[in-house]
Amino acid sequence: MNPFPEDTPLVALKRGGLVESVHRGRFVFSDPEGGILEAAGDPEAYFFPRSAIKPFQAMPLALSGAADAFGLSDEELAIACASHKGEERHVAAVKSLLHKAGLSESDLDNGAHPPSHAAAADELLRRGEHFGAIHGNCSGKHAGMVAVCAYKGWDVGTYREPEHPLQIWIRSLLAESCGVEPERLVPGGDGCGAPAFAMPMKDFATAFARLATGENLPDDVSKAALRLRDAMRNHPFMVSGTGGFDTEAMEKTDLVAKGGADGVWAAGSGEGWGLAVKISDGAGRAVRPASVAALARRGIEFGEGTFPVRDLHGEEVGEMAPISCS
Repeated sequence: MNPFPEDTPLVALKRGGLVESVHRGRFVFSDPEGGILEAAGDPEAYFFPRSAIKPFQAMPLALSGAADAFGLSDEELAIACASHKGEERHVAAVKSLLHKAGLSESDLDNGAHPPSHAAAADELLRRGEHFGAIHGNCSGKHAGMVAVCAYKGWDVGTYREPEHPLQIWIRSLLAESCGVEPERLVPGGDGCGAPAFAMPMKDFATAFARLATGENLPDDVSKAALRLRDAMRNHPFMVSGTGGFDTEAMEKTDLVAKGGADGVWAAGSGEGWGLAVKISDGAGRAVRPASVAALARRGIEFGEGTFPVRDLHGEEVGEMAPISCS
């Protein structure tokens, strides 16, 4: 496995007519059968999708029967797939999911950080309240995980452990969605403490093609995938919140989309393809222009791919722009 896979310049920051910084990376479009439709950089390179795997980590919630038994709404299914910003609706949905499963905030073990939405964080301070695990951007995913454990009668306290039945199931479902054997997934740890996995980029793009279409999956897994897809698309605000790229993409297109830390974004189209994007240096600022430019190659155009860089006076002094890939 090459630790330094081939990549290509994707985004440049220009100032004064000169290129000041360049972000290199890779992207790949795959179909539900696992075929590569188009790529820039090395599509076989392994990468960690990070939070972009959340829809697949939420699959047991739909497959186990827990979602129906607890009467979960589509908003609550969407929050289980989310990297939310701790806004009021996000926190309320996580609390509701936990309550319906007979659980509480104390059952969450995703770590704590303030809401990433500035207004929500300010409101918490104004009320004199401390942030907790429920405000963390992964709390919806973890609420979904403990709900499955409660329904199945599995130990809740150890749900994050790689050898827990839930995590073994998630690994199997992720591998099936990618079209690889579970042993080909390289394990790691995510920021919230849950297991993370790396796989070839082309295979993760395949997983999103299957999430978007339900194709090339067993019937029960396909049904679960489409249910989660629809929950995310019908409630895009729950997935990434105010100003979130995932939210905007699903509001303005027919895509199902999910980003991840360290410069990752993925999307799937009902037309039969999935996209995976990785910015090699992990820079979040390059994800949107790179992804918008990649989508344009499939005839999907929304928002701006070029962004002004402004000084402290609000005057434009440069721009972030995608670099054309031949």
